[in-house]
Amino acid sequence: MGLLIGILVGAIGGYFGGVVDDVLVRITELFQTVPSFLLIIVLVAIVSPSLPVIAIAIGVATWPMVARLVRAEFRSLRSADFVVAARSLGYGTARIIFGEVLPNALPPVVVTTSVLAANAILTEAGLSFLGMGDPNLISWGSMIADGRSLLRTEWFVTAIPGAAITLTVLSLNLVGDGLNDILNPRSVNNR
Repeated sequence: MGLLIGILVGAIGGYFGGVVDDVLVRITELFQTVPSFLLIIVLVAIVSPSLPVIAIAIGVATWPMVARLVRAEFRSLRSADFVVAARSLGYGTARIIFGEVLPNALPPVVVTTSVLAANAILTEAGLSFLGMGDPNLISWGSMIADGRSLLRTEWFVTAIPGAAITLTVLSLNLVGDGLNDILNPRSVNNR
């Protein structure tokens, strides 16, 4: 969800520029001034905690990072030769944005997606640890919270879900680094 919102806002602002860009940048900055975890807690507290609500709350709180990245890519690509050629062929704005510029702006977004997924896992685990997760689902955060009283005698009850979170987040970060090496044309491995 955060990826979709961020791509739409960044693409529209970066491509059109001017007043549209200024308004979208101000909205993005407004969302960035509020700490994302606090915003997620407030959104989940307003509505009863469930997996769809938590996913939407995480998406609403994380889109500004993607929007800024996509906006920067679009601003650098909007006057490229292939965009000028697409305009001269009579392509519509939507086709230029989504068919020409967006595919060329995607490599850094794909890498950022792994970071977003890792942050979403950590955020959901934090919410569940605080008792704000979906009560009908088992989560690594709720497993750690349930095992707090057993830390002195059965430490592994909290250590195993904590290690699972660590390994998953580390794996996603390594995938992001690998994708960066593959997709980045300036990478040392691609020379």
